[in-house]
Amino acid sequence: MQRERFQLTDPVPPAGVADATPMSEILGRVMRKAGLTEQHWAAVLEEAWSEVVGGELACHTRAGALDEKALTVYVDSPIWLNELRRVGQQLMLNNVQKRFGPSRITSIRLELDPG
Repeated sequence: MQRERFQLTDPVPPAGVADATPMSEILGRVMRKAGLTEQHWAAVLEEAWSEVVGGELACHTRAGALDEKALTVYVDSPIWLNELRRVGQQLMLNNVQKRFGPSRITSIRLELDPG
């Protein structure tokens, strides 16, 4: 209160934004230490899914479990499942690998969504 009333300046300026560590980086470190890297990565993938595969495809698919670098992708209808198996599976894999690196996911398994 006195600082405002008497217009006192702070001898130590606040830390700049450049000094701040992004929360996502901190969370990633905590998750790795807790042994939850796969769950963290799955949450990141789920959040970025529509950007990775595109809006239209994201309406009919969702990322599932990652098992030994094979990502399961759930598809909402047999028609979309067939179409993706014919022409979209490799494109989807390329997009995921472009975004997260080729060493993270080596294949995509398409399945009908049980939910």
